[in-house]
Amino acid sequence: MPRSSTARKPRSPELRKLHRLLEAPLATWQRRRAETLLLHAAGVAAADIARLLEVHAHTTYADLQAFGQHGLASVCQSRPVGAPARLSAATVATIWRLAETPPYELGLPYGRWSLAKLRAYLIRQRVLQAISREHLRRLLKKGASSFAA
Repeated sequence: MPRSSTARKPRSPELRKLHRLLEAPLATWQRRRAETLLLHAAGVAAADIARLLEVHAHTTYADLQAFGQHGLASVCQSRPVGAPARLSAATVATIWRLAETPPYELGLPYGRWSLAKLRAYLIRQRVLQAISREHLRRLLKKGASSFAA
């Protein structure tokens, strides 16, 4: 049994804006969101909207929920893409700064960083909890540090 949708239906001024939006060039996901709202306003059930637009029912419910939270802005709002960043900009800057600092200046018994030694130092100093050597290598490469060369 399909779940019921609690999202409000678009009002008349919003429907006019939706029609105007559909006349302009839109990305496919923006067009789908606008069409979802128009079908919802016409009284079509969310499961039927999903079938008509050939998308998963969860996508339709997500579109309706976004409209309930953000109004028409949800049609043009960009979607989050990818996983959220796990390292803050401050942490990345600290990693780059430490990679540029010779280990002997930090009281360590070697003259150059290796990925394994830098990783172990970062974890030991609690700059971060864990990081793979490959991820650390990519971070250093992004920072264009001399270590990456």
